[in-house]
Amino acid sequence: MNQPFSRFLSLEGFTILKALSWVKELASFESNACEDKDTIITIPNIKNLKLDVIKNIRHFWNQDSSFDHICASLVRLEVWKCDSLINLGIDLSFFENLTTLDVWKCKEMLALITSSKARSLVCLVTMRIRECEMMREVIVSEEDDTSYEIVFSELKRLELHCLESLASFCSGSYTLRFPSLEQVTISQCPRMKNFYQGELTTPKLHKVQLTETDFRGRWVGDLNATVEQLFKEQAGYRGLKHMKFSMFPELIDIWSRNPQEMLDFIALEYLEVCDSSKLRFIFNLSTAFSLRQLRQMEIKRCGNLEQVIKEEGSSIMVEEATIHSSKIISIFPRLQSVMVESCPNMTSFYLGSKGLECLSLVEIKVADCSNMTTFISTFSRDEDREAIIGDEVDNAATFFSDKVRFSFNESSLIHLSYMANNDS
Repeated sequence: MNQPFSRFLSLEGFTILKALSWVKELASFESNACEDKDTIITIPNIKNLKLDVIKNIRHFWNQDSSFDHICASLVRLEVWKCDSLINLGIDLSFFENLTTLDVWKCKEMLALITSSKARSLVCLVTMRIRECEMMREVIVSEEDDTSYEIVFSELKRLELHCLESLASFCSGSYTLRFPSLEQVTISQCPRMKNFYQGELTTPKLHKVQLTETDFRGRWVGDLNATVEQLFKEQAGYRGLKHMKFSMFPELIDIWSRNPQEMLDFIALEYLEVCDSSKLRFIFNLSTAFSLRQLRQMEIKRCGNLEQVIKEEGSSIMVEEATIHSSKIISIFPRLQSVMVESCPNMTSFYLGSKGLECLSLVEIKVADCSNMTTFISTFSRDEDREAIIGDEVDNAATFFSDKVRFSFNESSLIHLSYMANNDS
């Protein structure tokens, strides 16, 4: 079987190396001309290089490889979707002329570069690192690094975005200087407790932006103190689109204490809650109303969970959310899929005084929830008592009743299994 087709594309001075699924390091190319029976690829001296979707690459190249002189004049490097790449473990001379470094969606990358190699980034002007979910720090410290300083002489712009595991920019005992740094954007880095705890200087920096359009930014005297304050305020969770509670166990305490504190999740599109014994419900109505972008929800193995949504608080808010005189509340306008699995104490998806409308919902899977007899339960606020809709799950019509409204059609999926408690 032929290997997947590989490509060098030169577009307006930009060399794109794309879709090389068989390459484990770029030293696989032994010379400036790469040949197979289908094609001959001539590799030019490169100034702008983009590595895109090279899934199996773990290293760039070793010292004295053919790529060492091919990229000697490299000015711009983009590394996108190189899933197996751990770090930029390449020779120091490679970075000497680099002005732009952009790393995106390298999901196995733990750090960008070592502290000794970072010293060669003397011309770097822009650094962007985005959506590398395993990255813990940008510069990883080496032994005996106390005797030198790292100076990013020309760096003006630094962007760190959606780095779920990032704890700090770097660790170590060296001196870190950014004499030209003017713009720092840190967004969706919820575990970033500090920037750097050693000696740090940023004389031209006066704010940290939470988004590219956050021109006012935040500032608490210096860069490290500002990052520490943002961590205390949980600012790193703002704007997250995908949330797995298993990755952020610290949120369970906050959520179980007061879901109202979590209203910054307005951009959330995917939510997974697994293996939690603390939560009795996940959303109150205030939180549910705010999640207008939510598209998919998965809830598994939550032993004490009784409902996903529970109506609490003022009846005024409930009345304002009611659609005309139909006594139906509309929530999650974009929610398409719900999966609930192995939640033995769950009695219903929703508990409230009104019916429920989710007009985009087309897929519902419920399995191994032995006490769940109905999708929604309602109670009367006047009589302060609960009136369960549906006594047993013998078919989908009984399960959903007339208090729930969806837009099901012939392509919709409803899967109910092992739900009713059949004990006499």
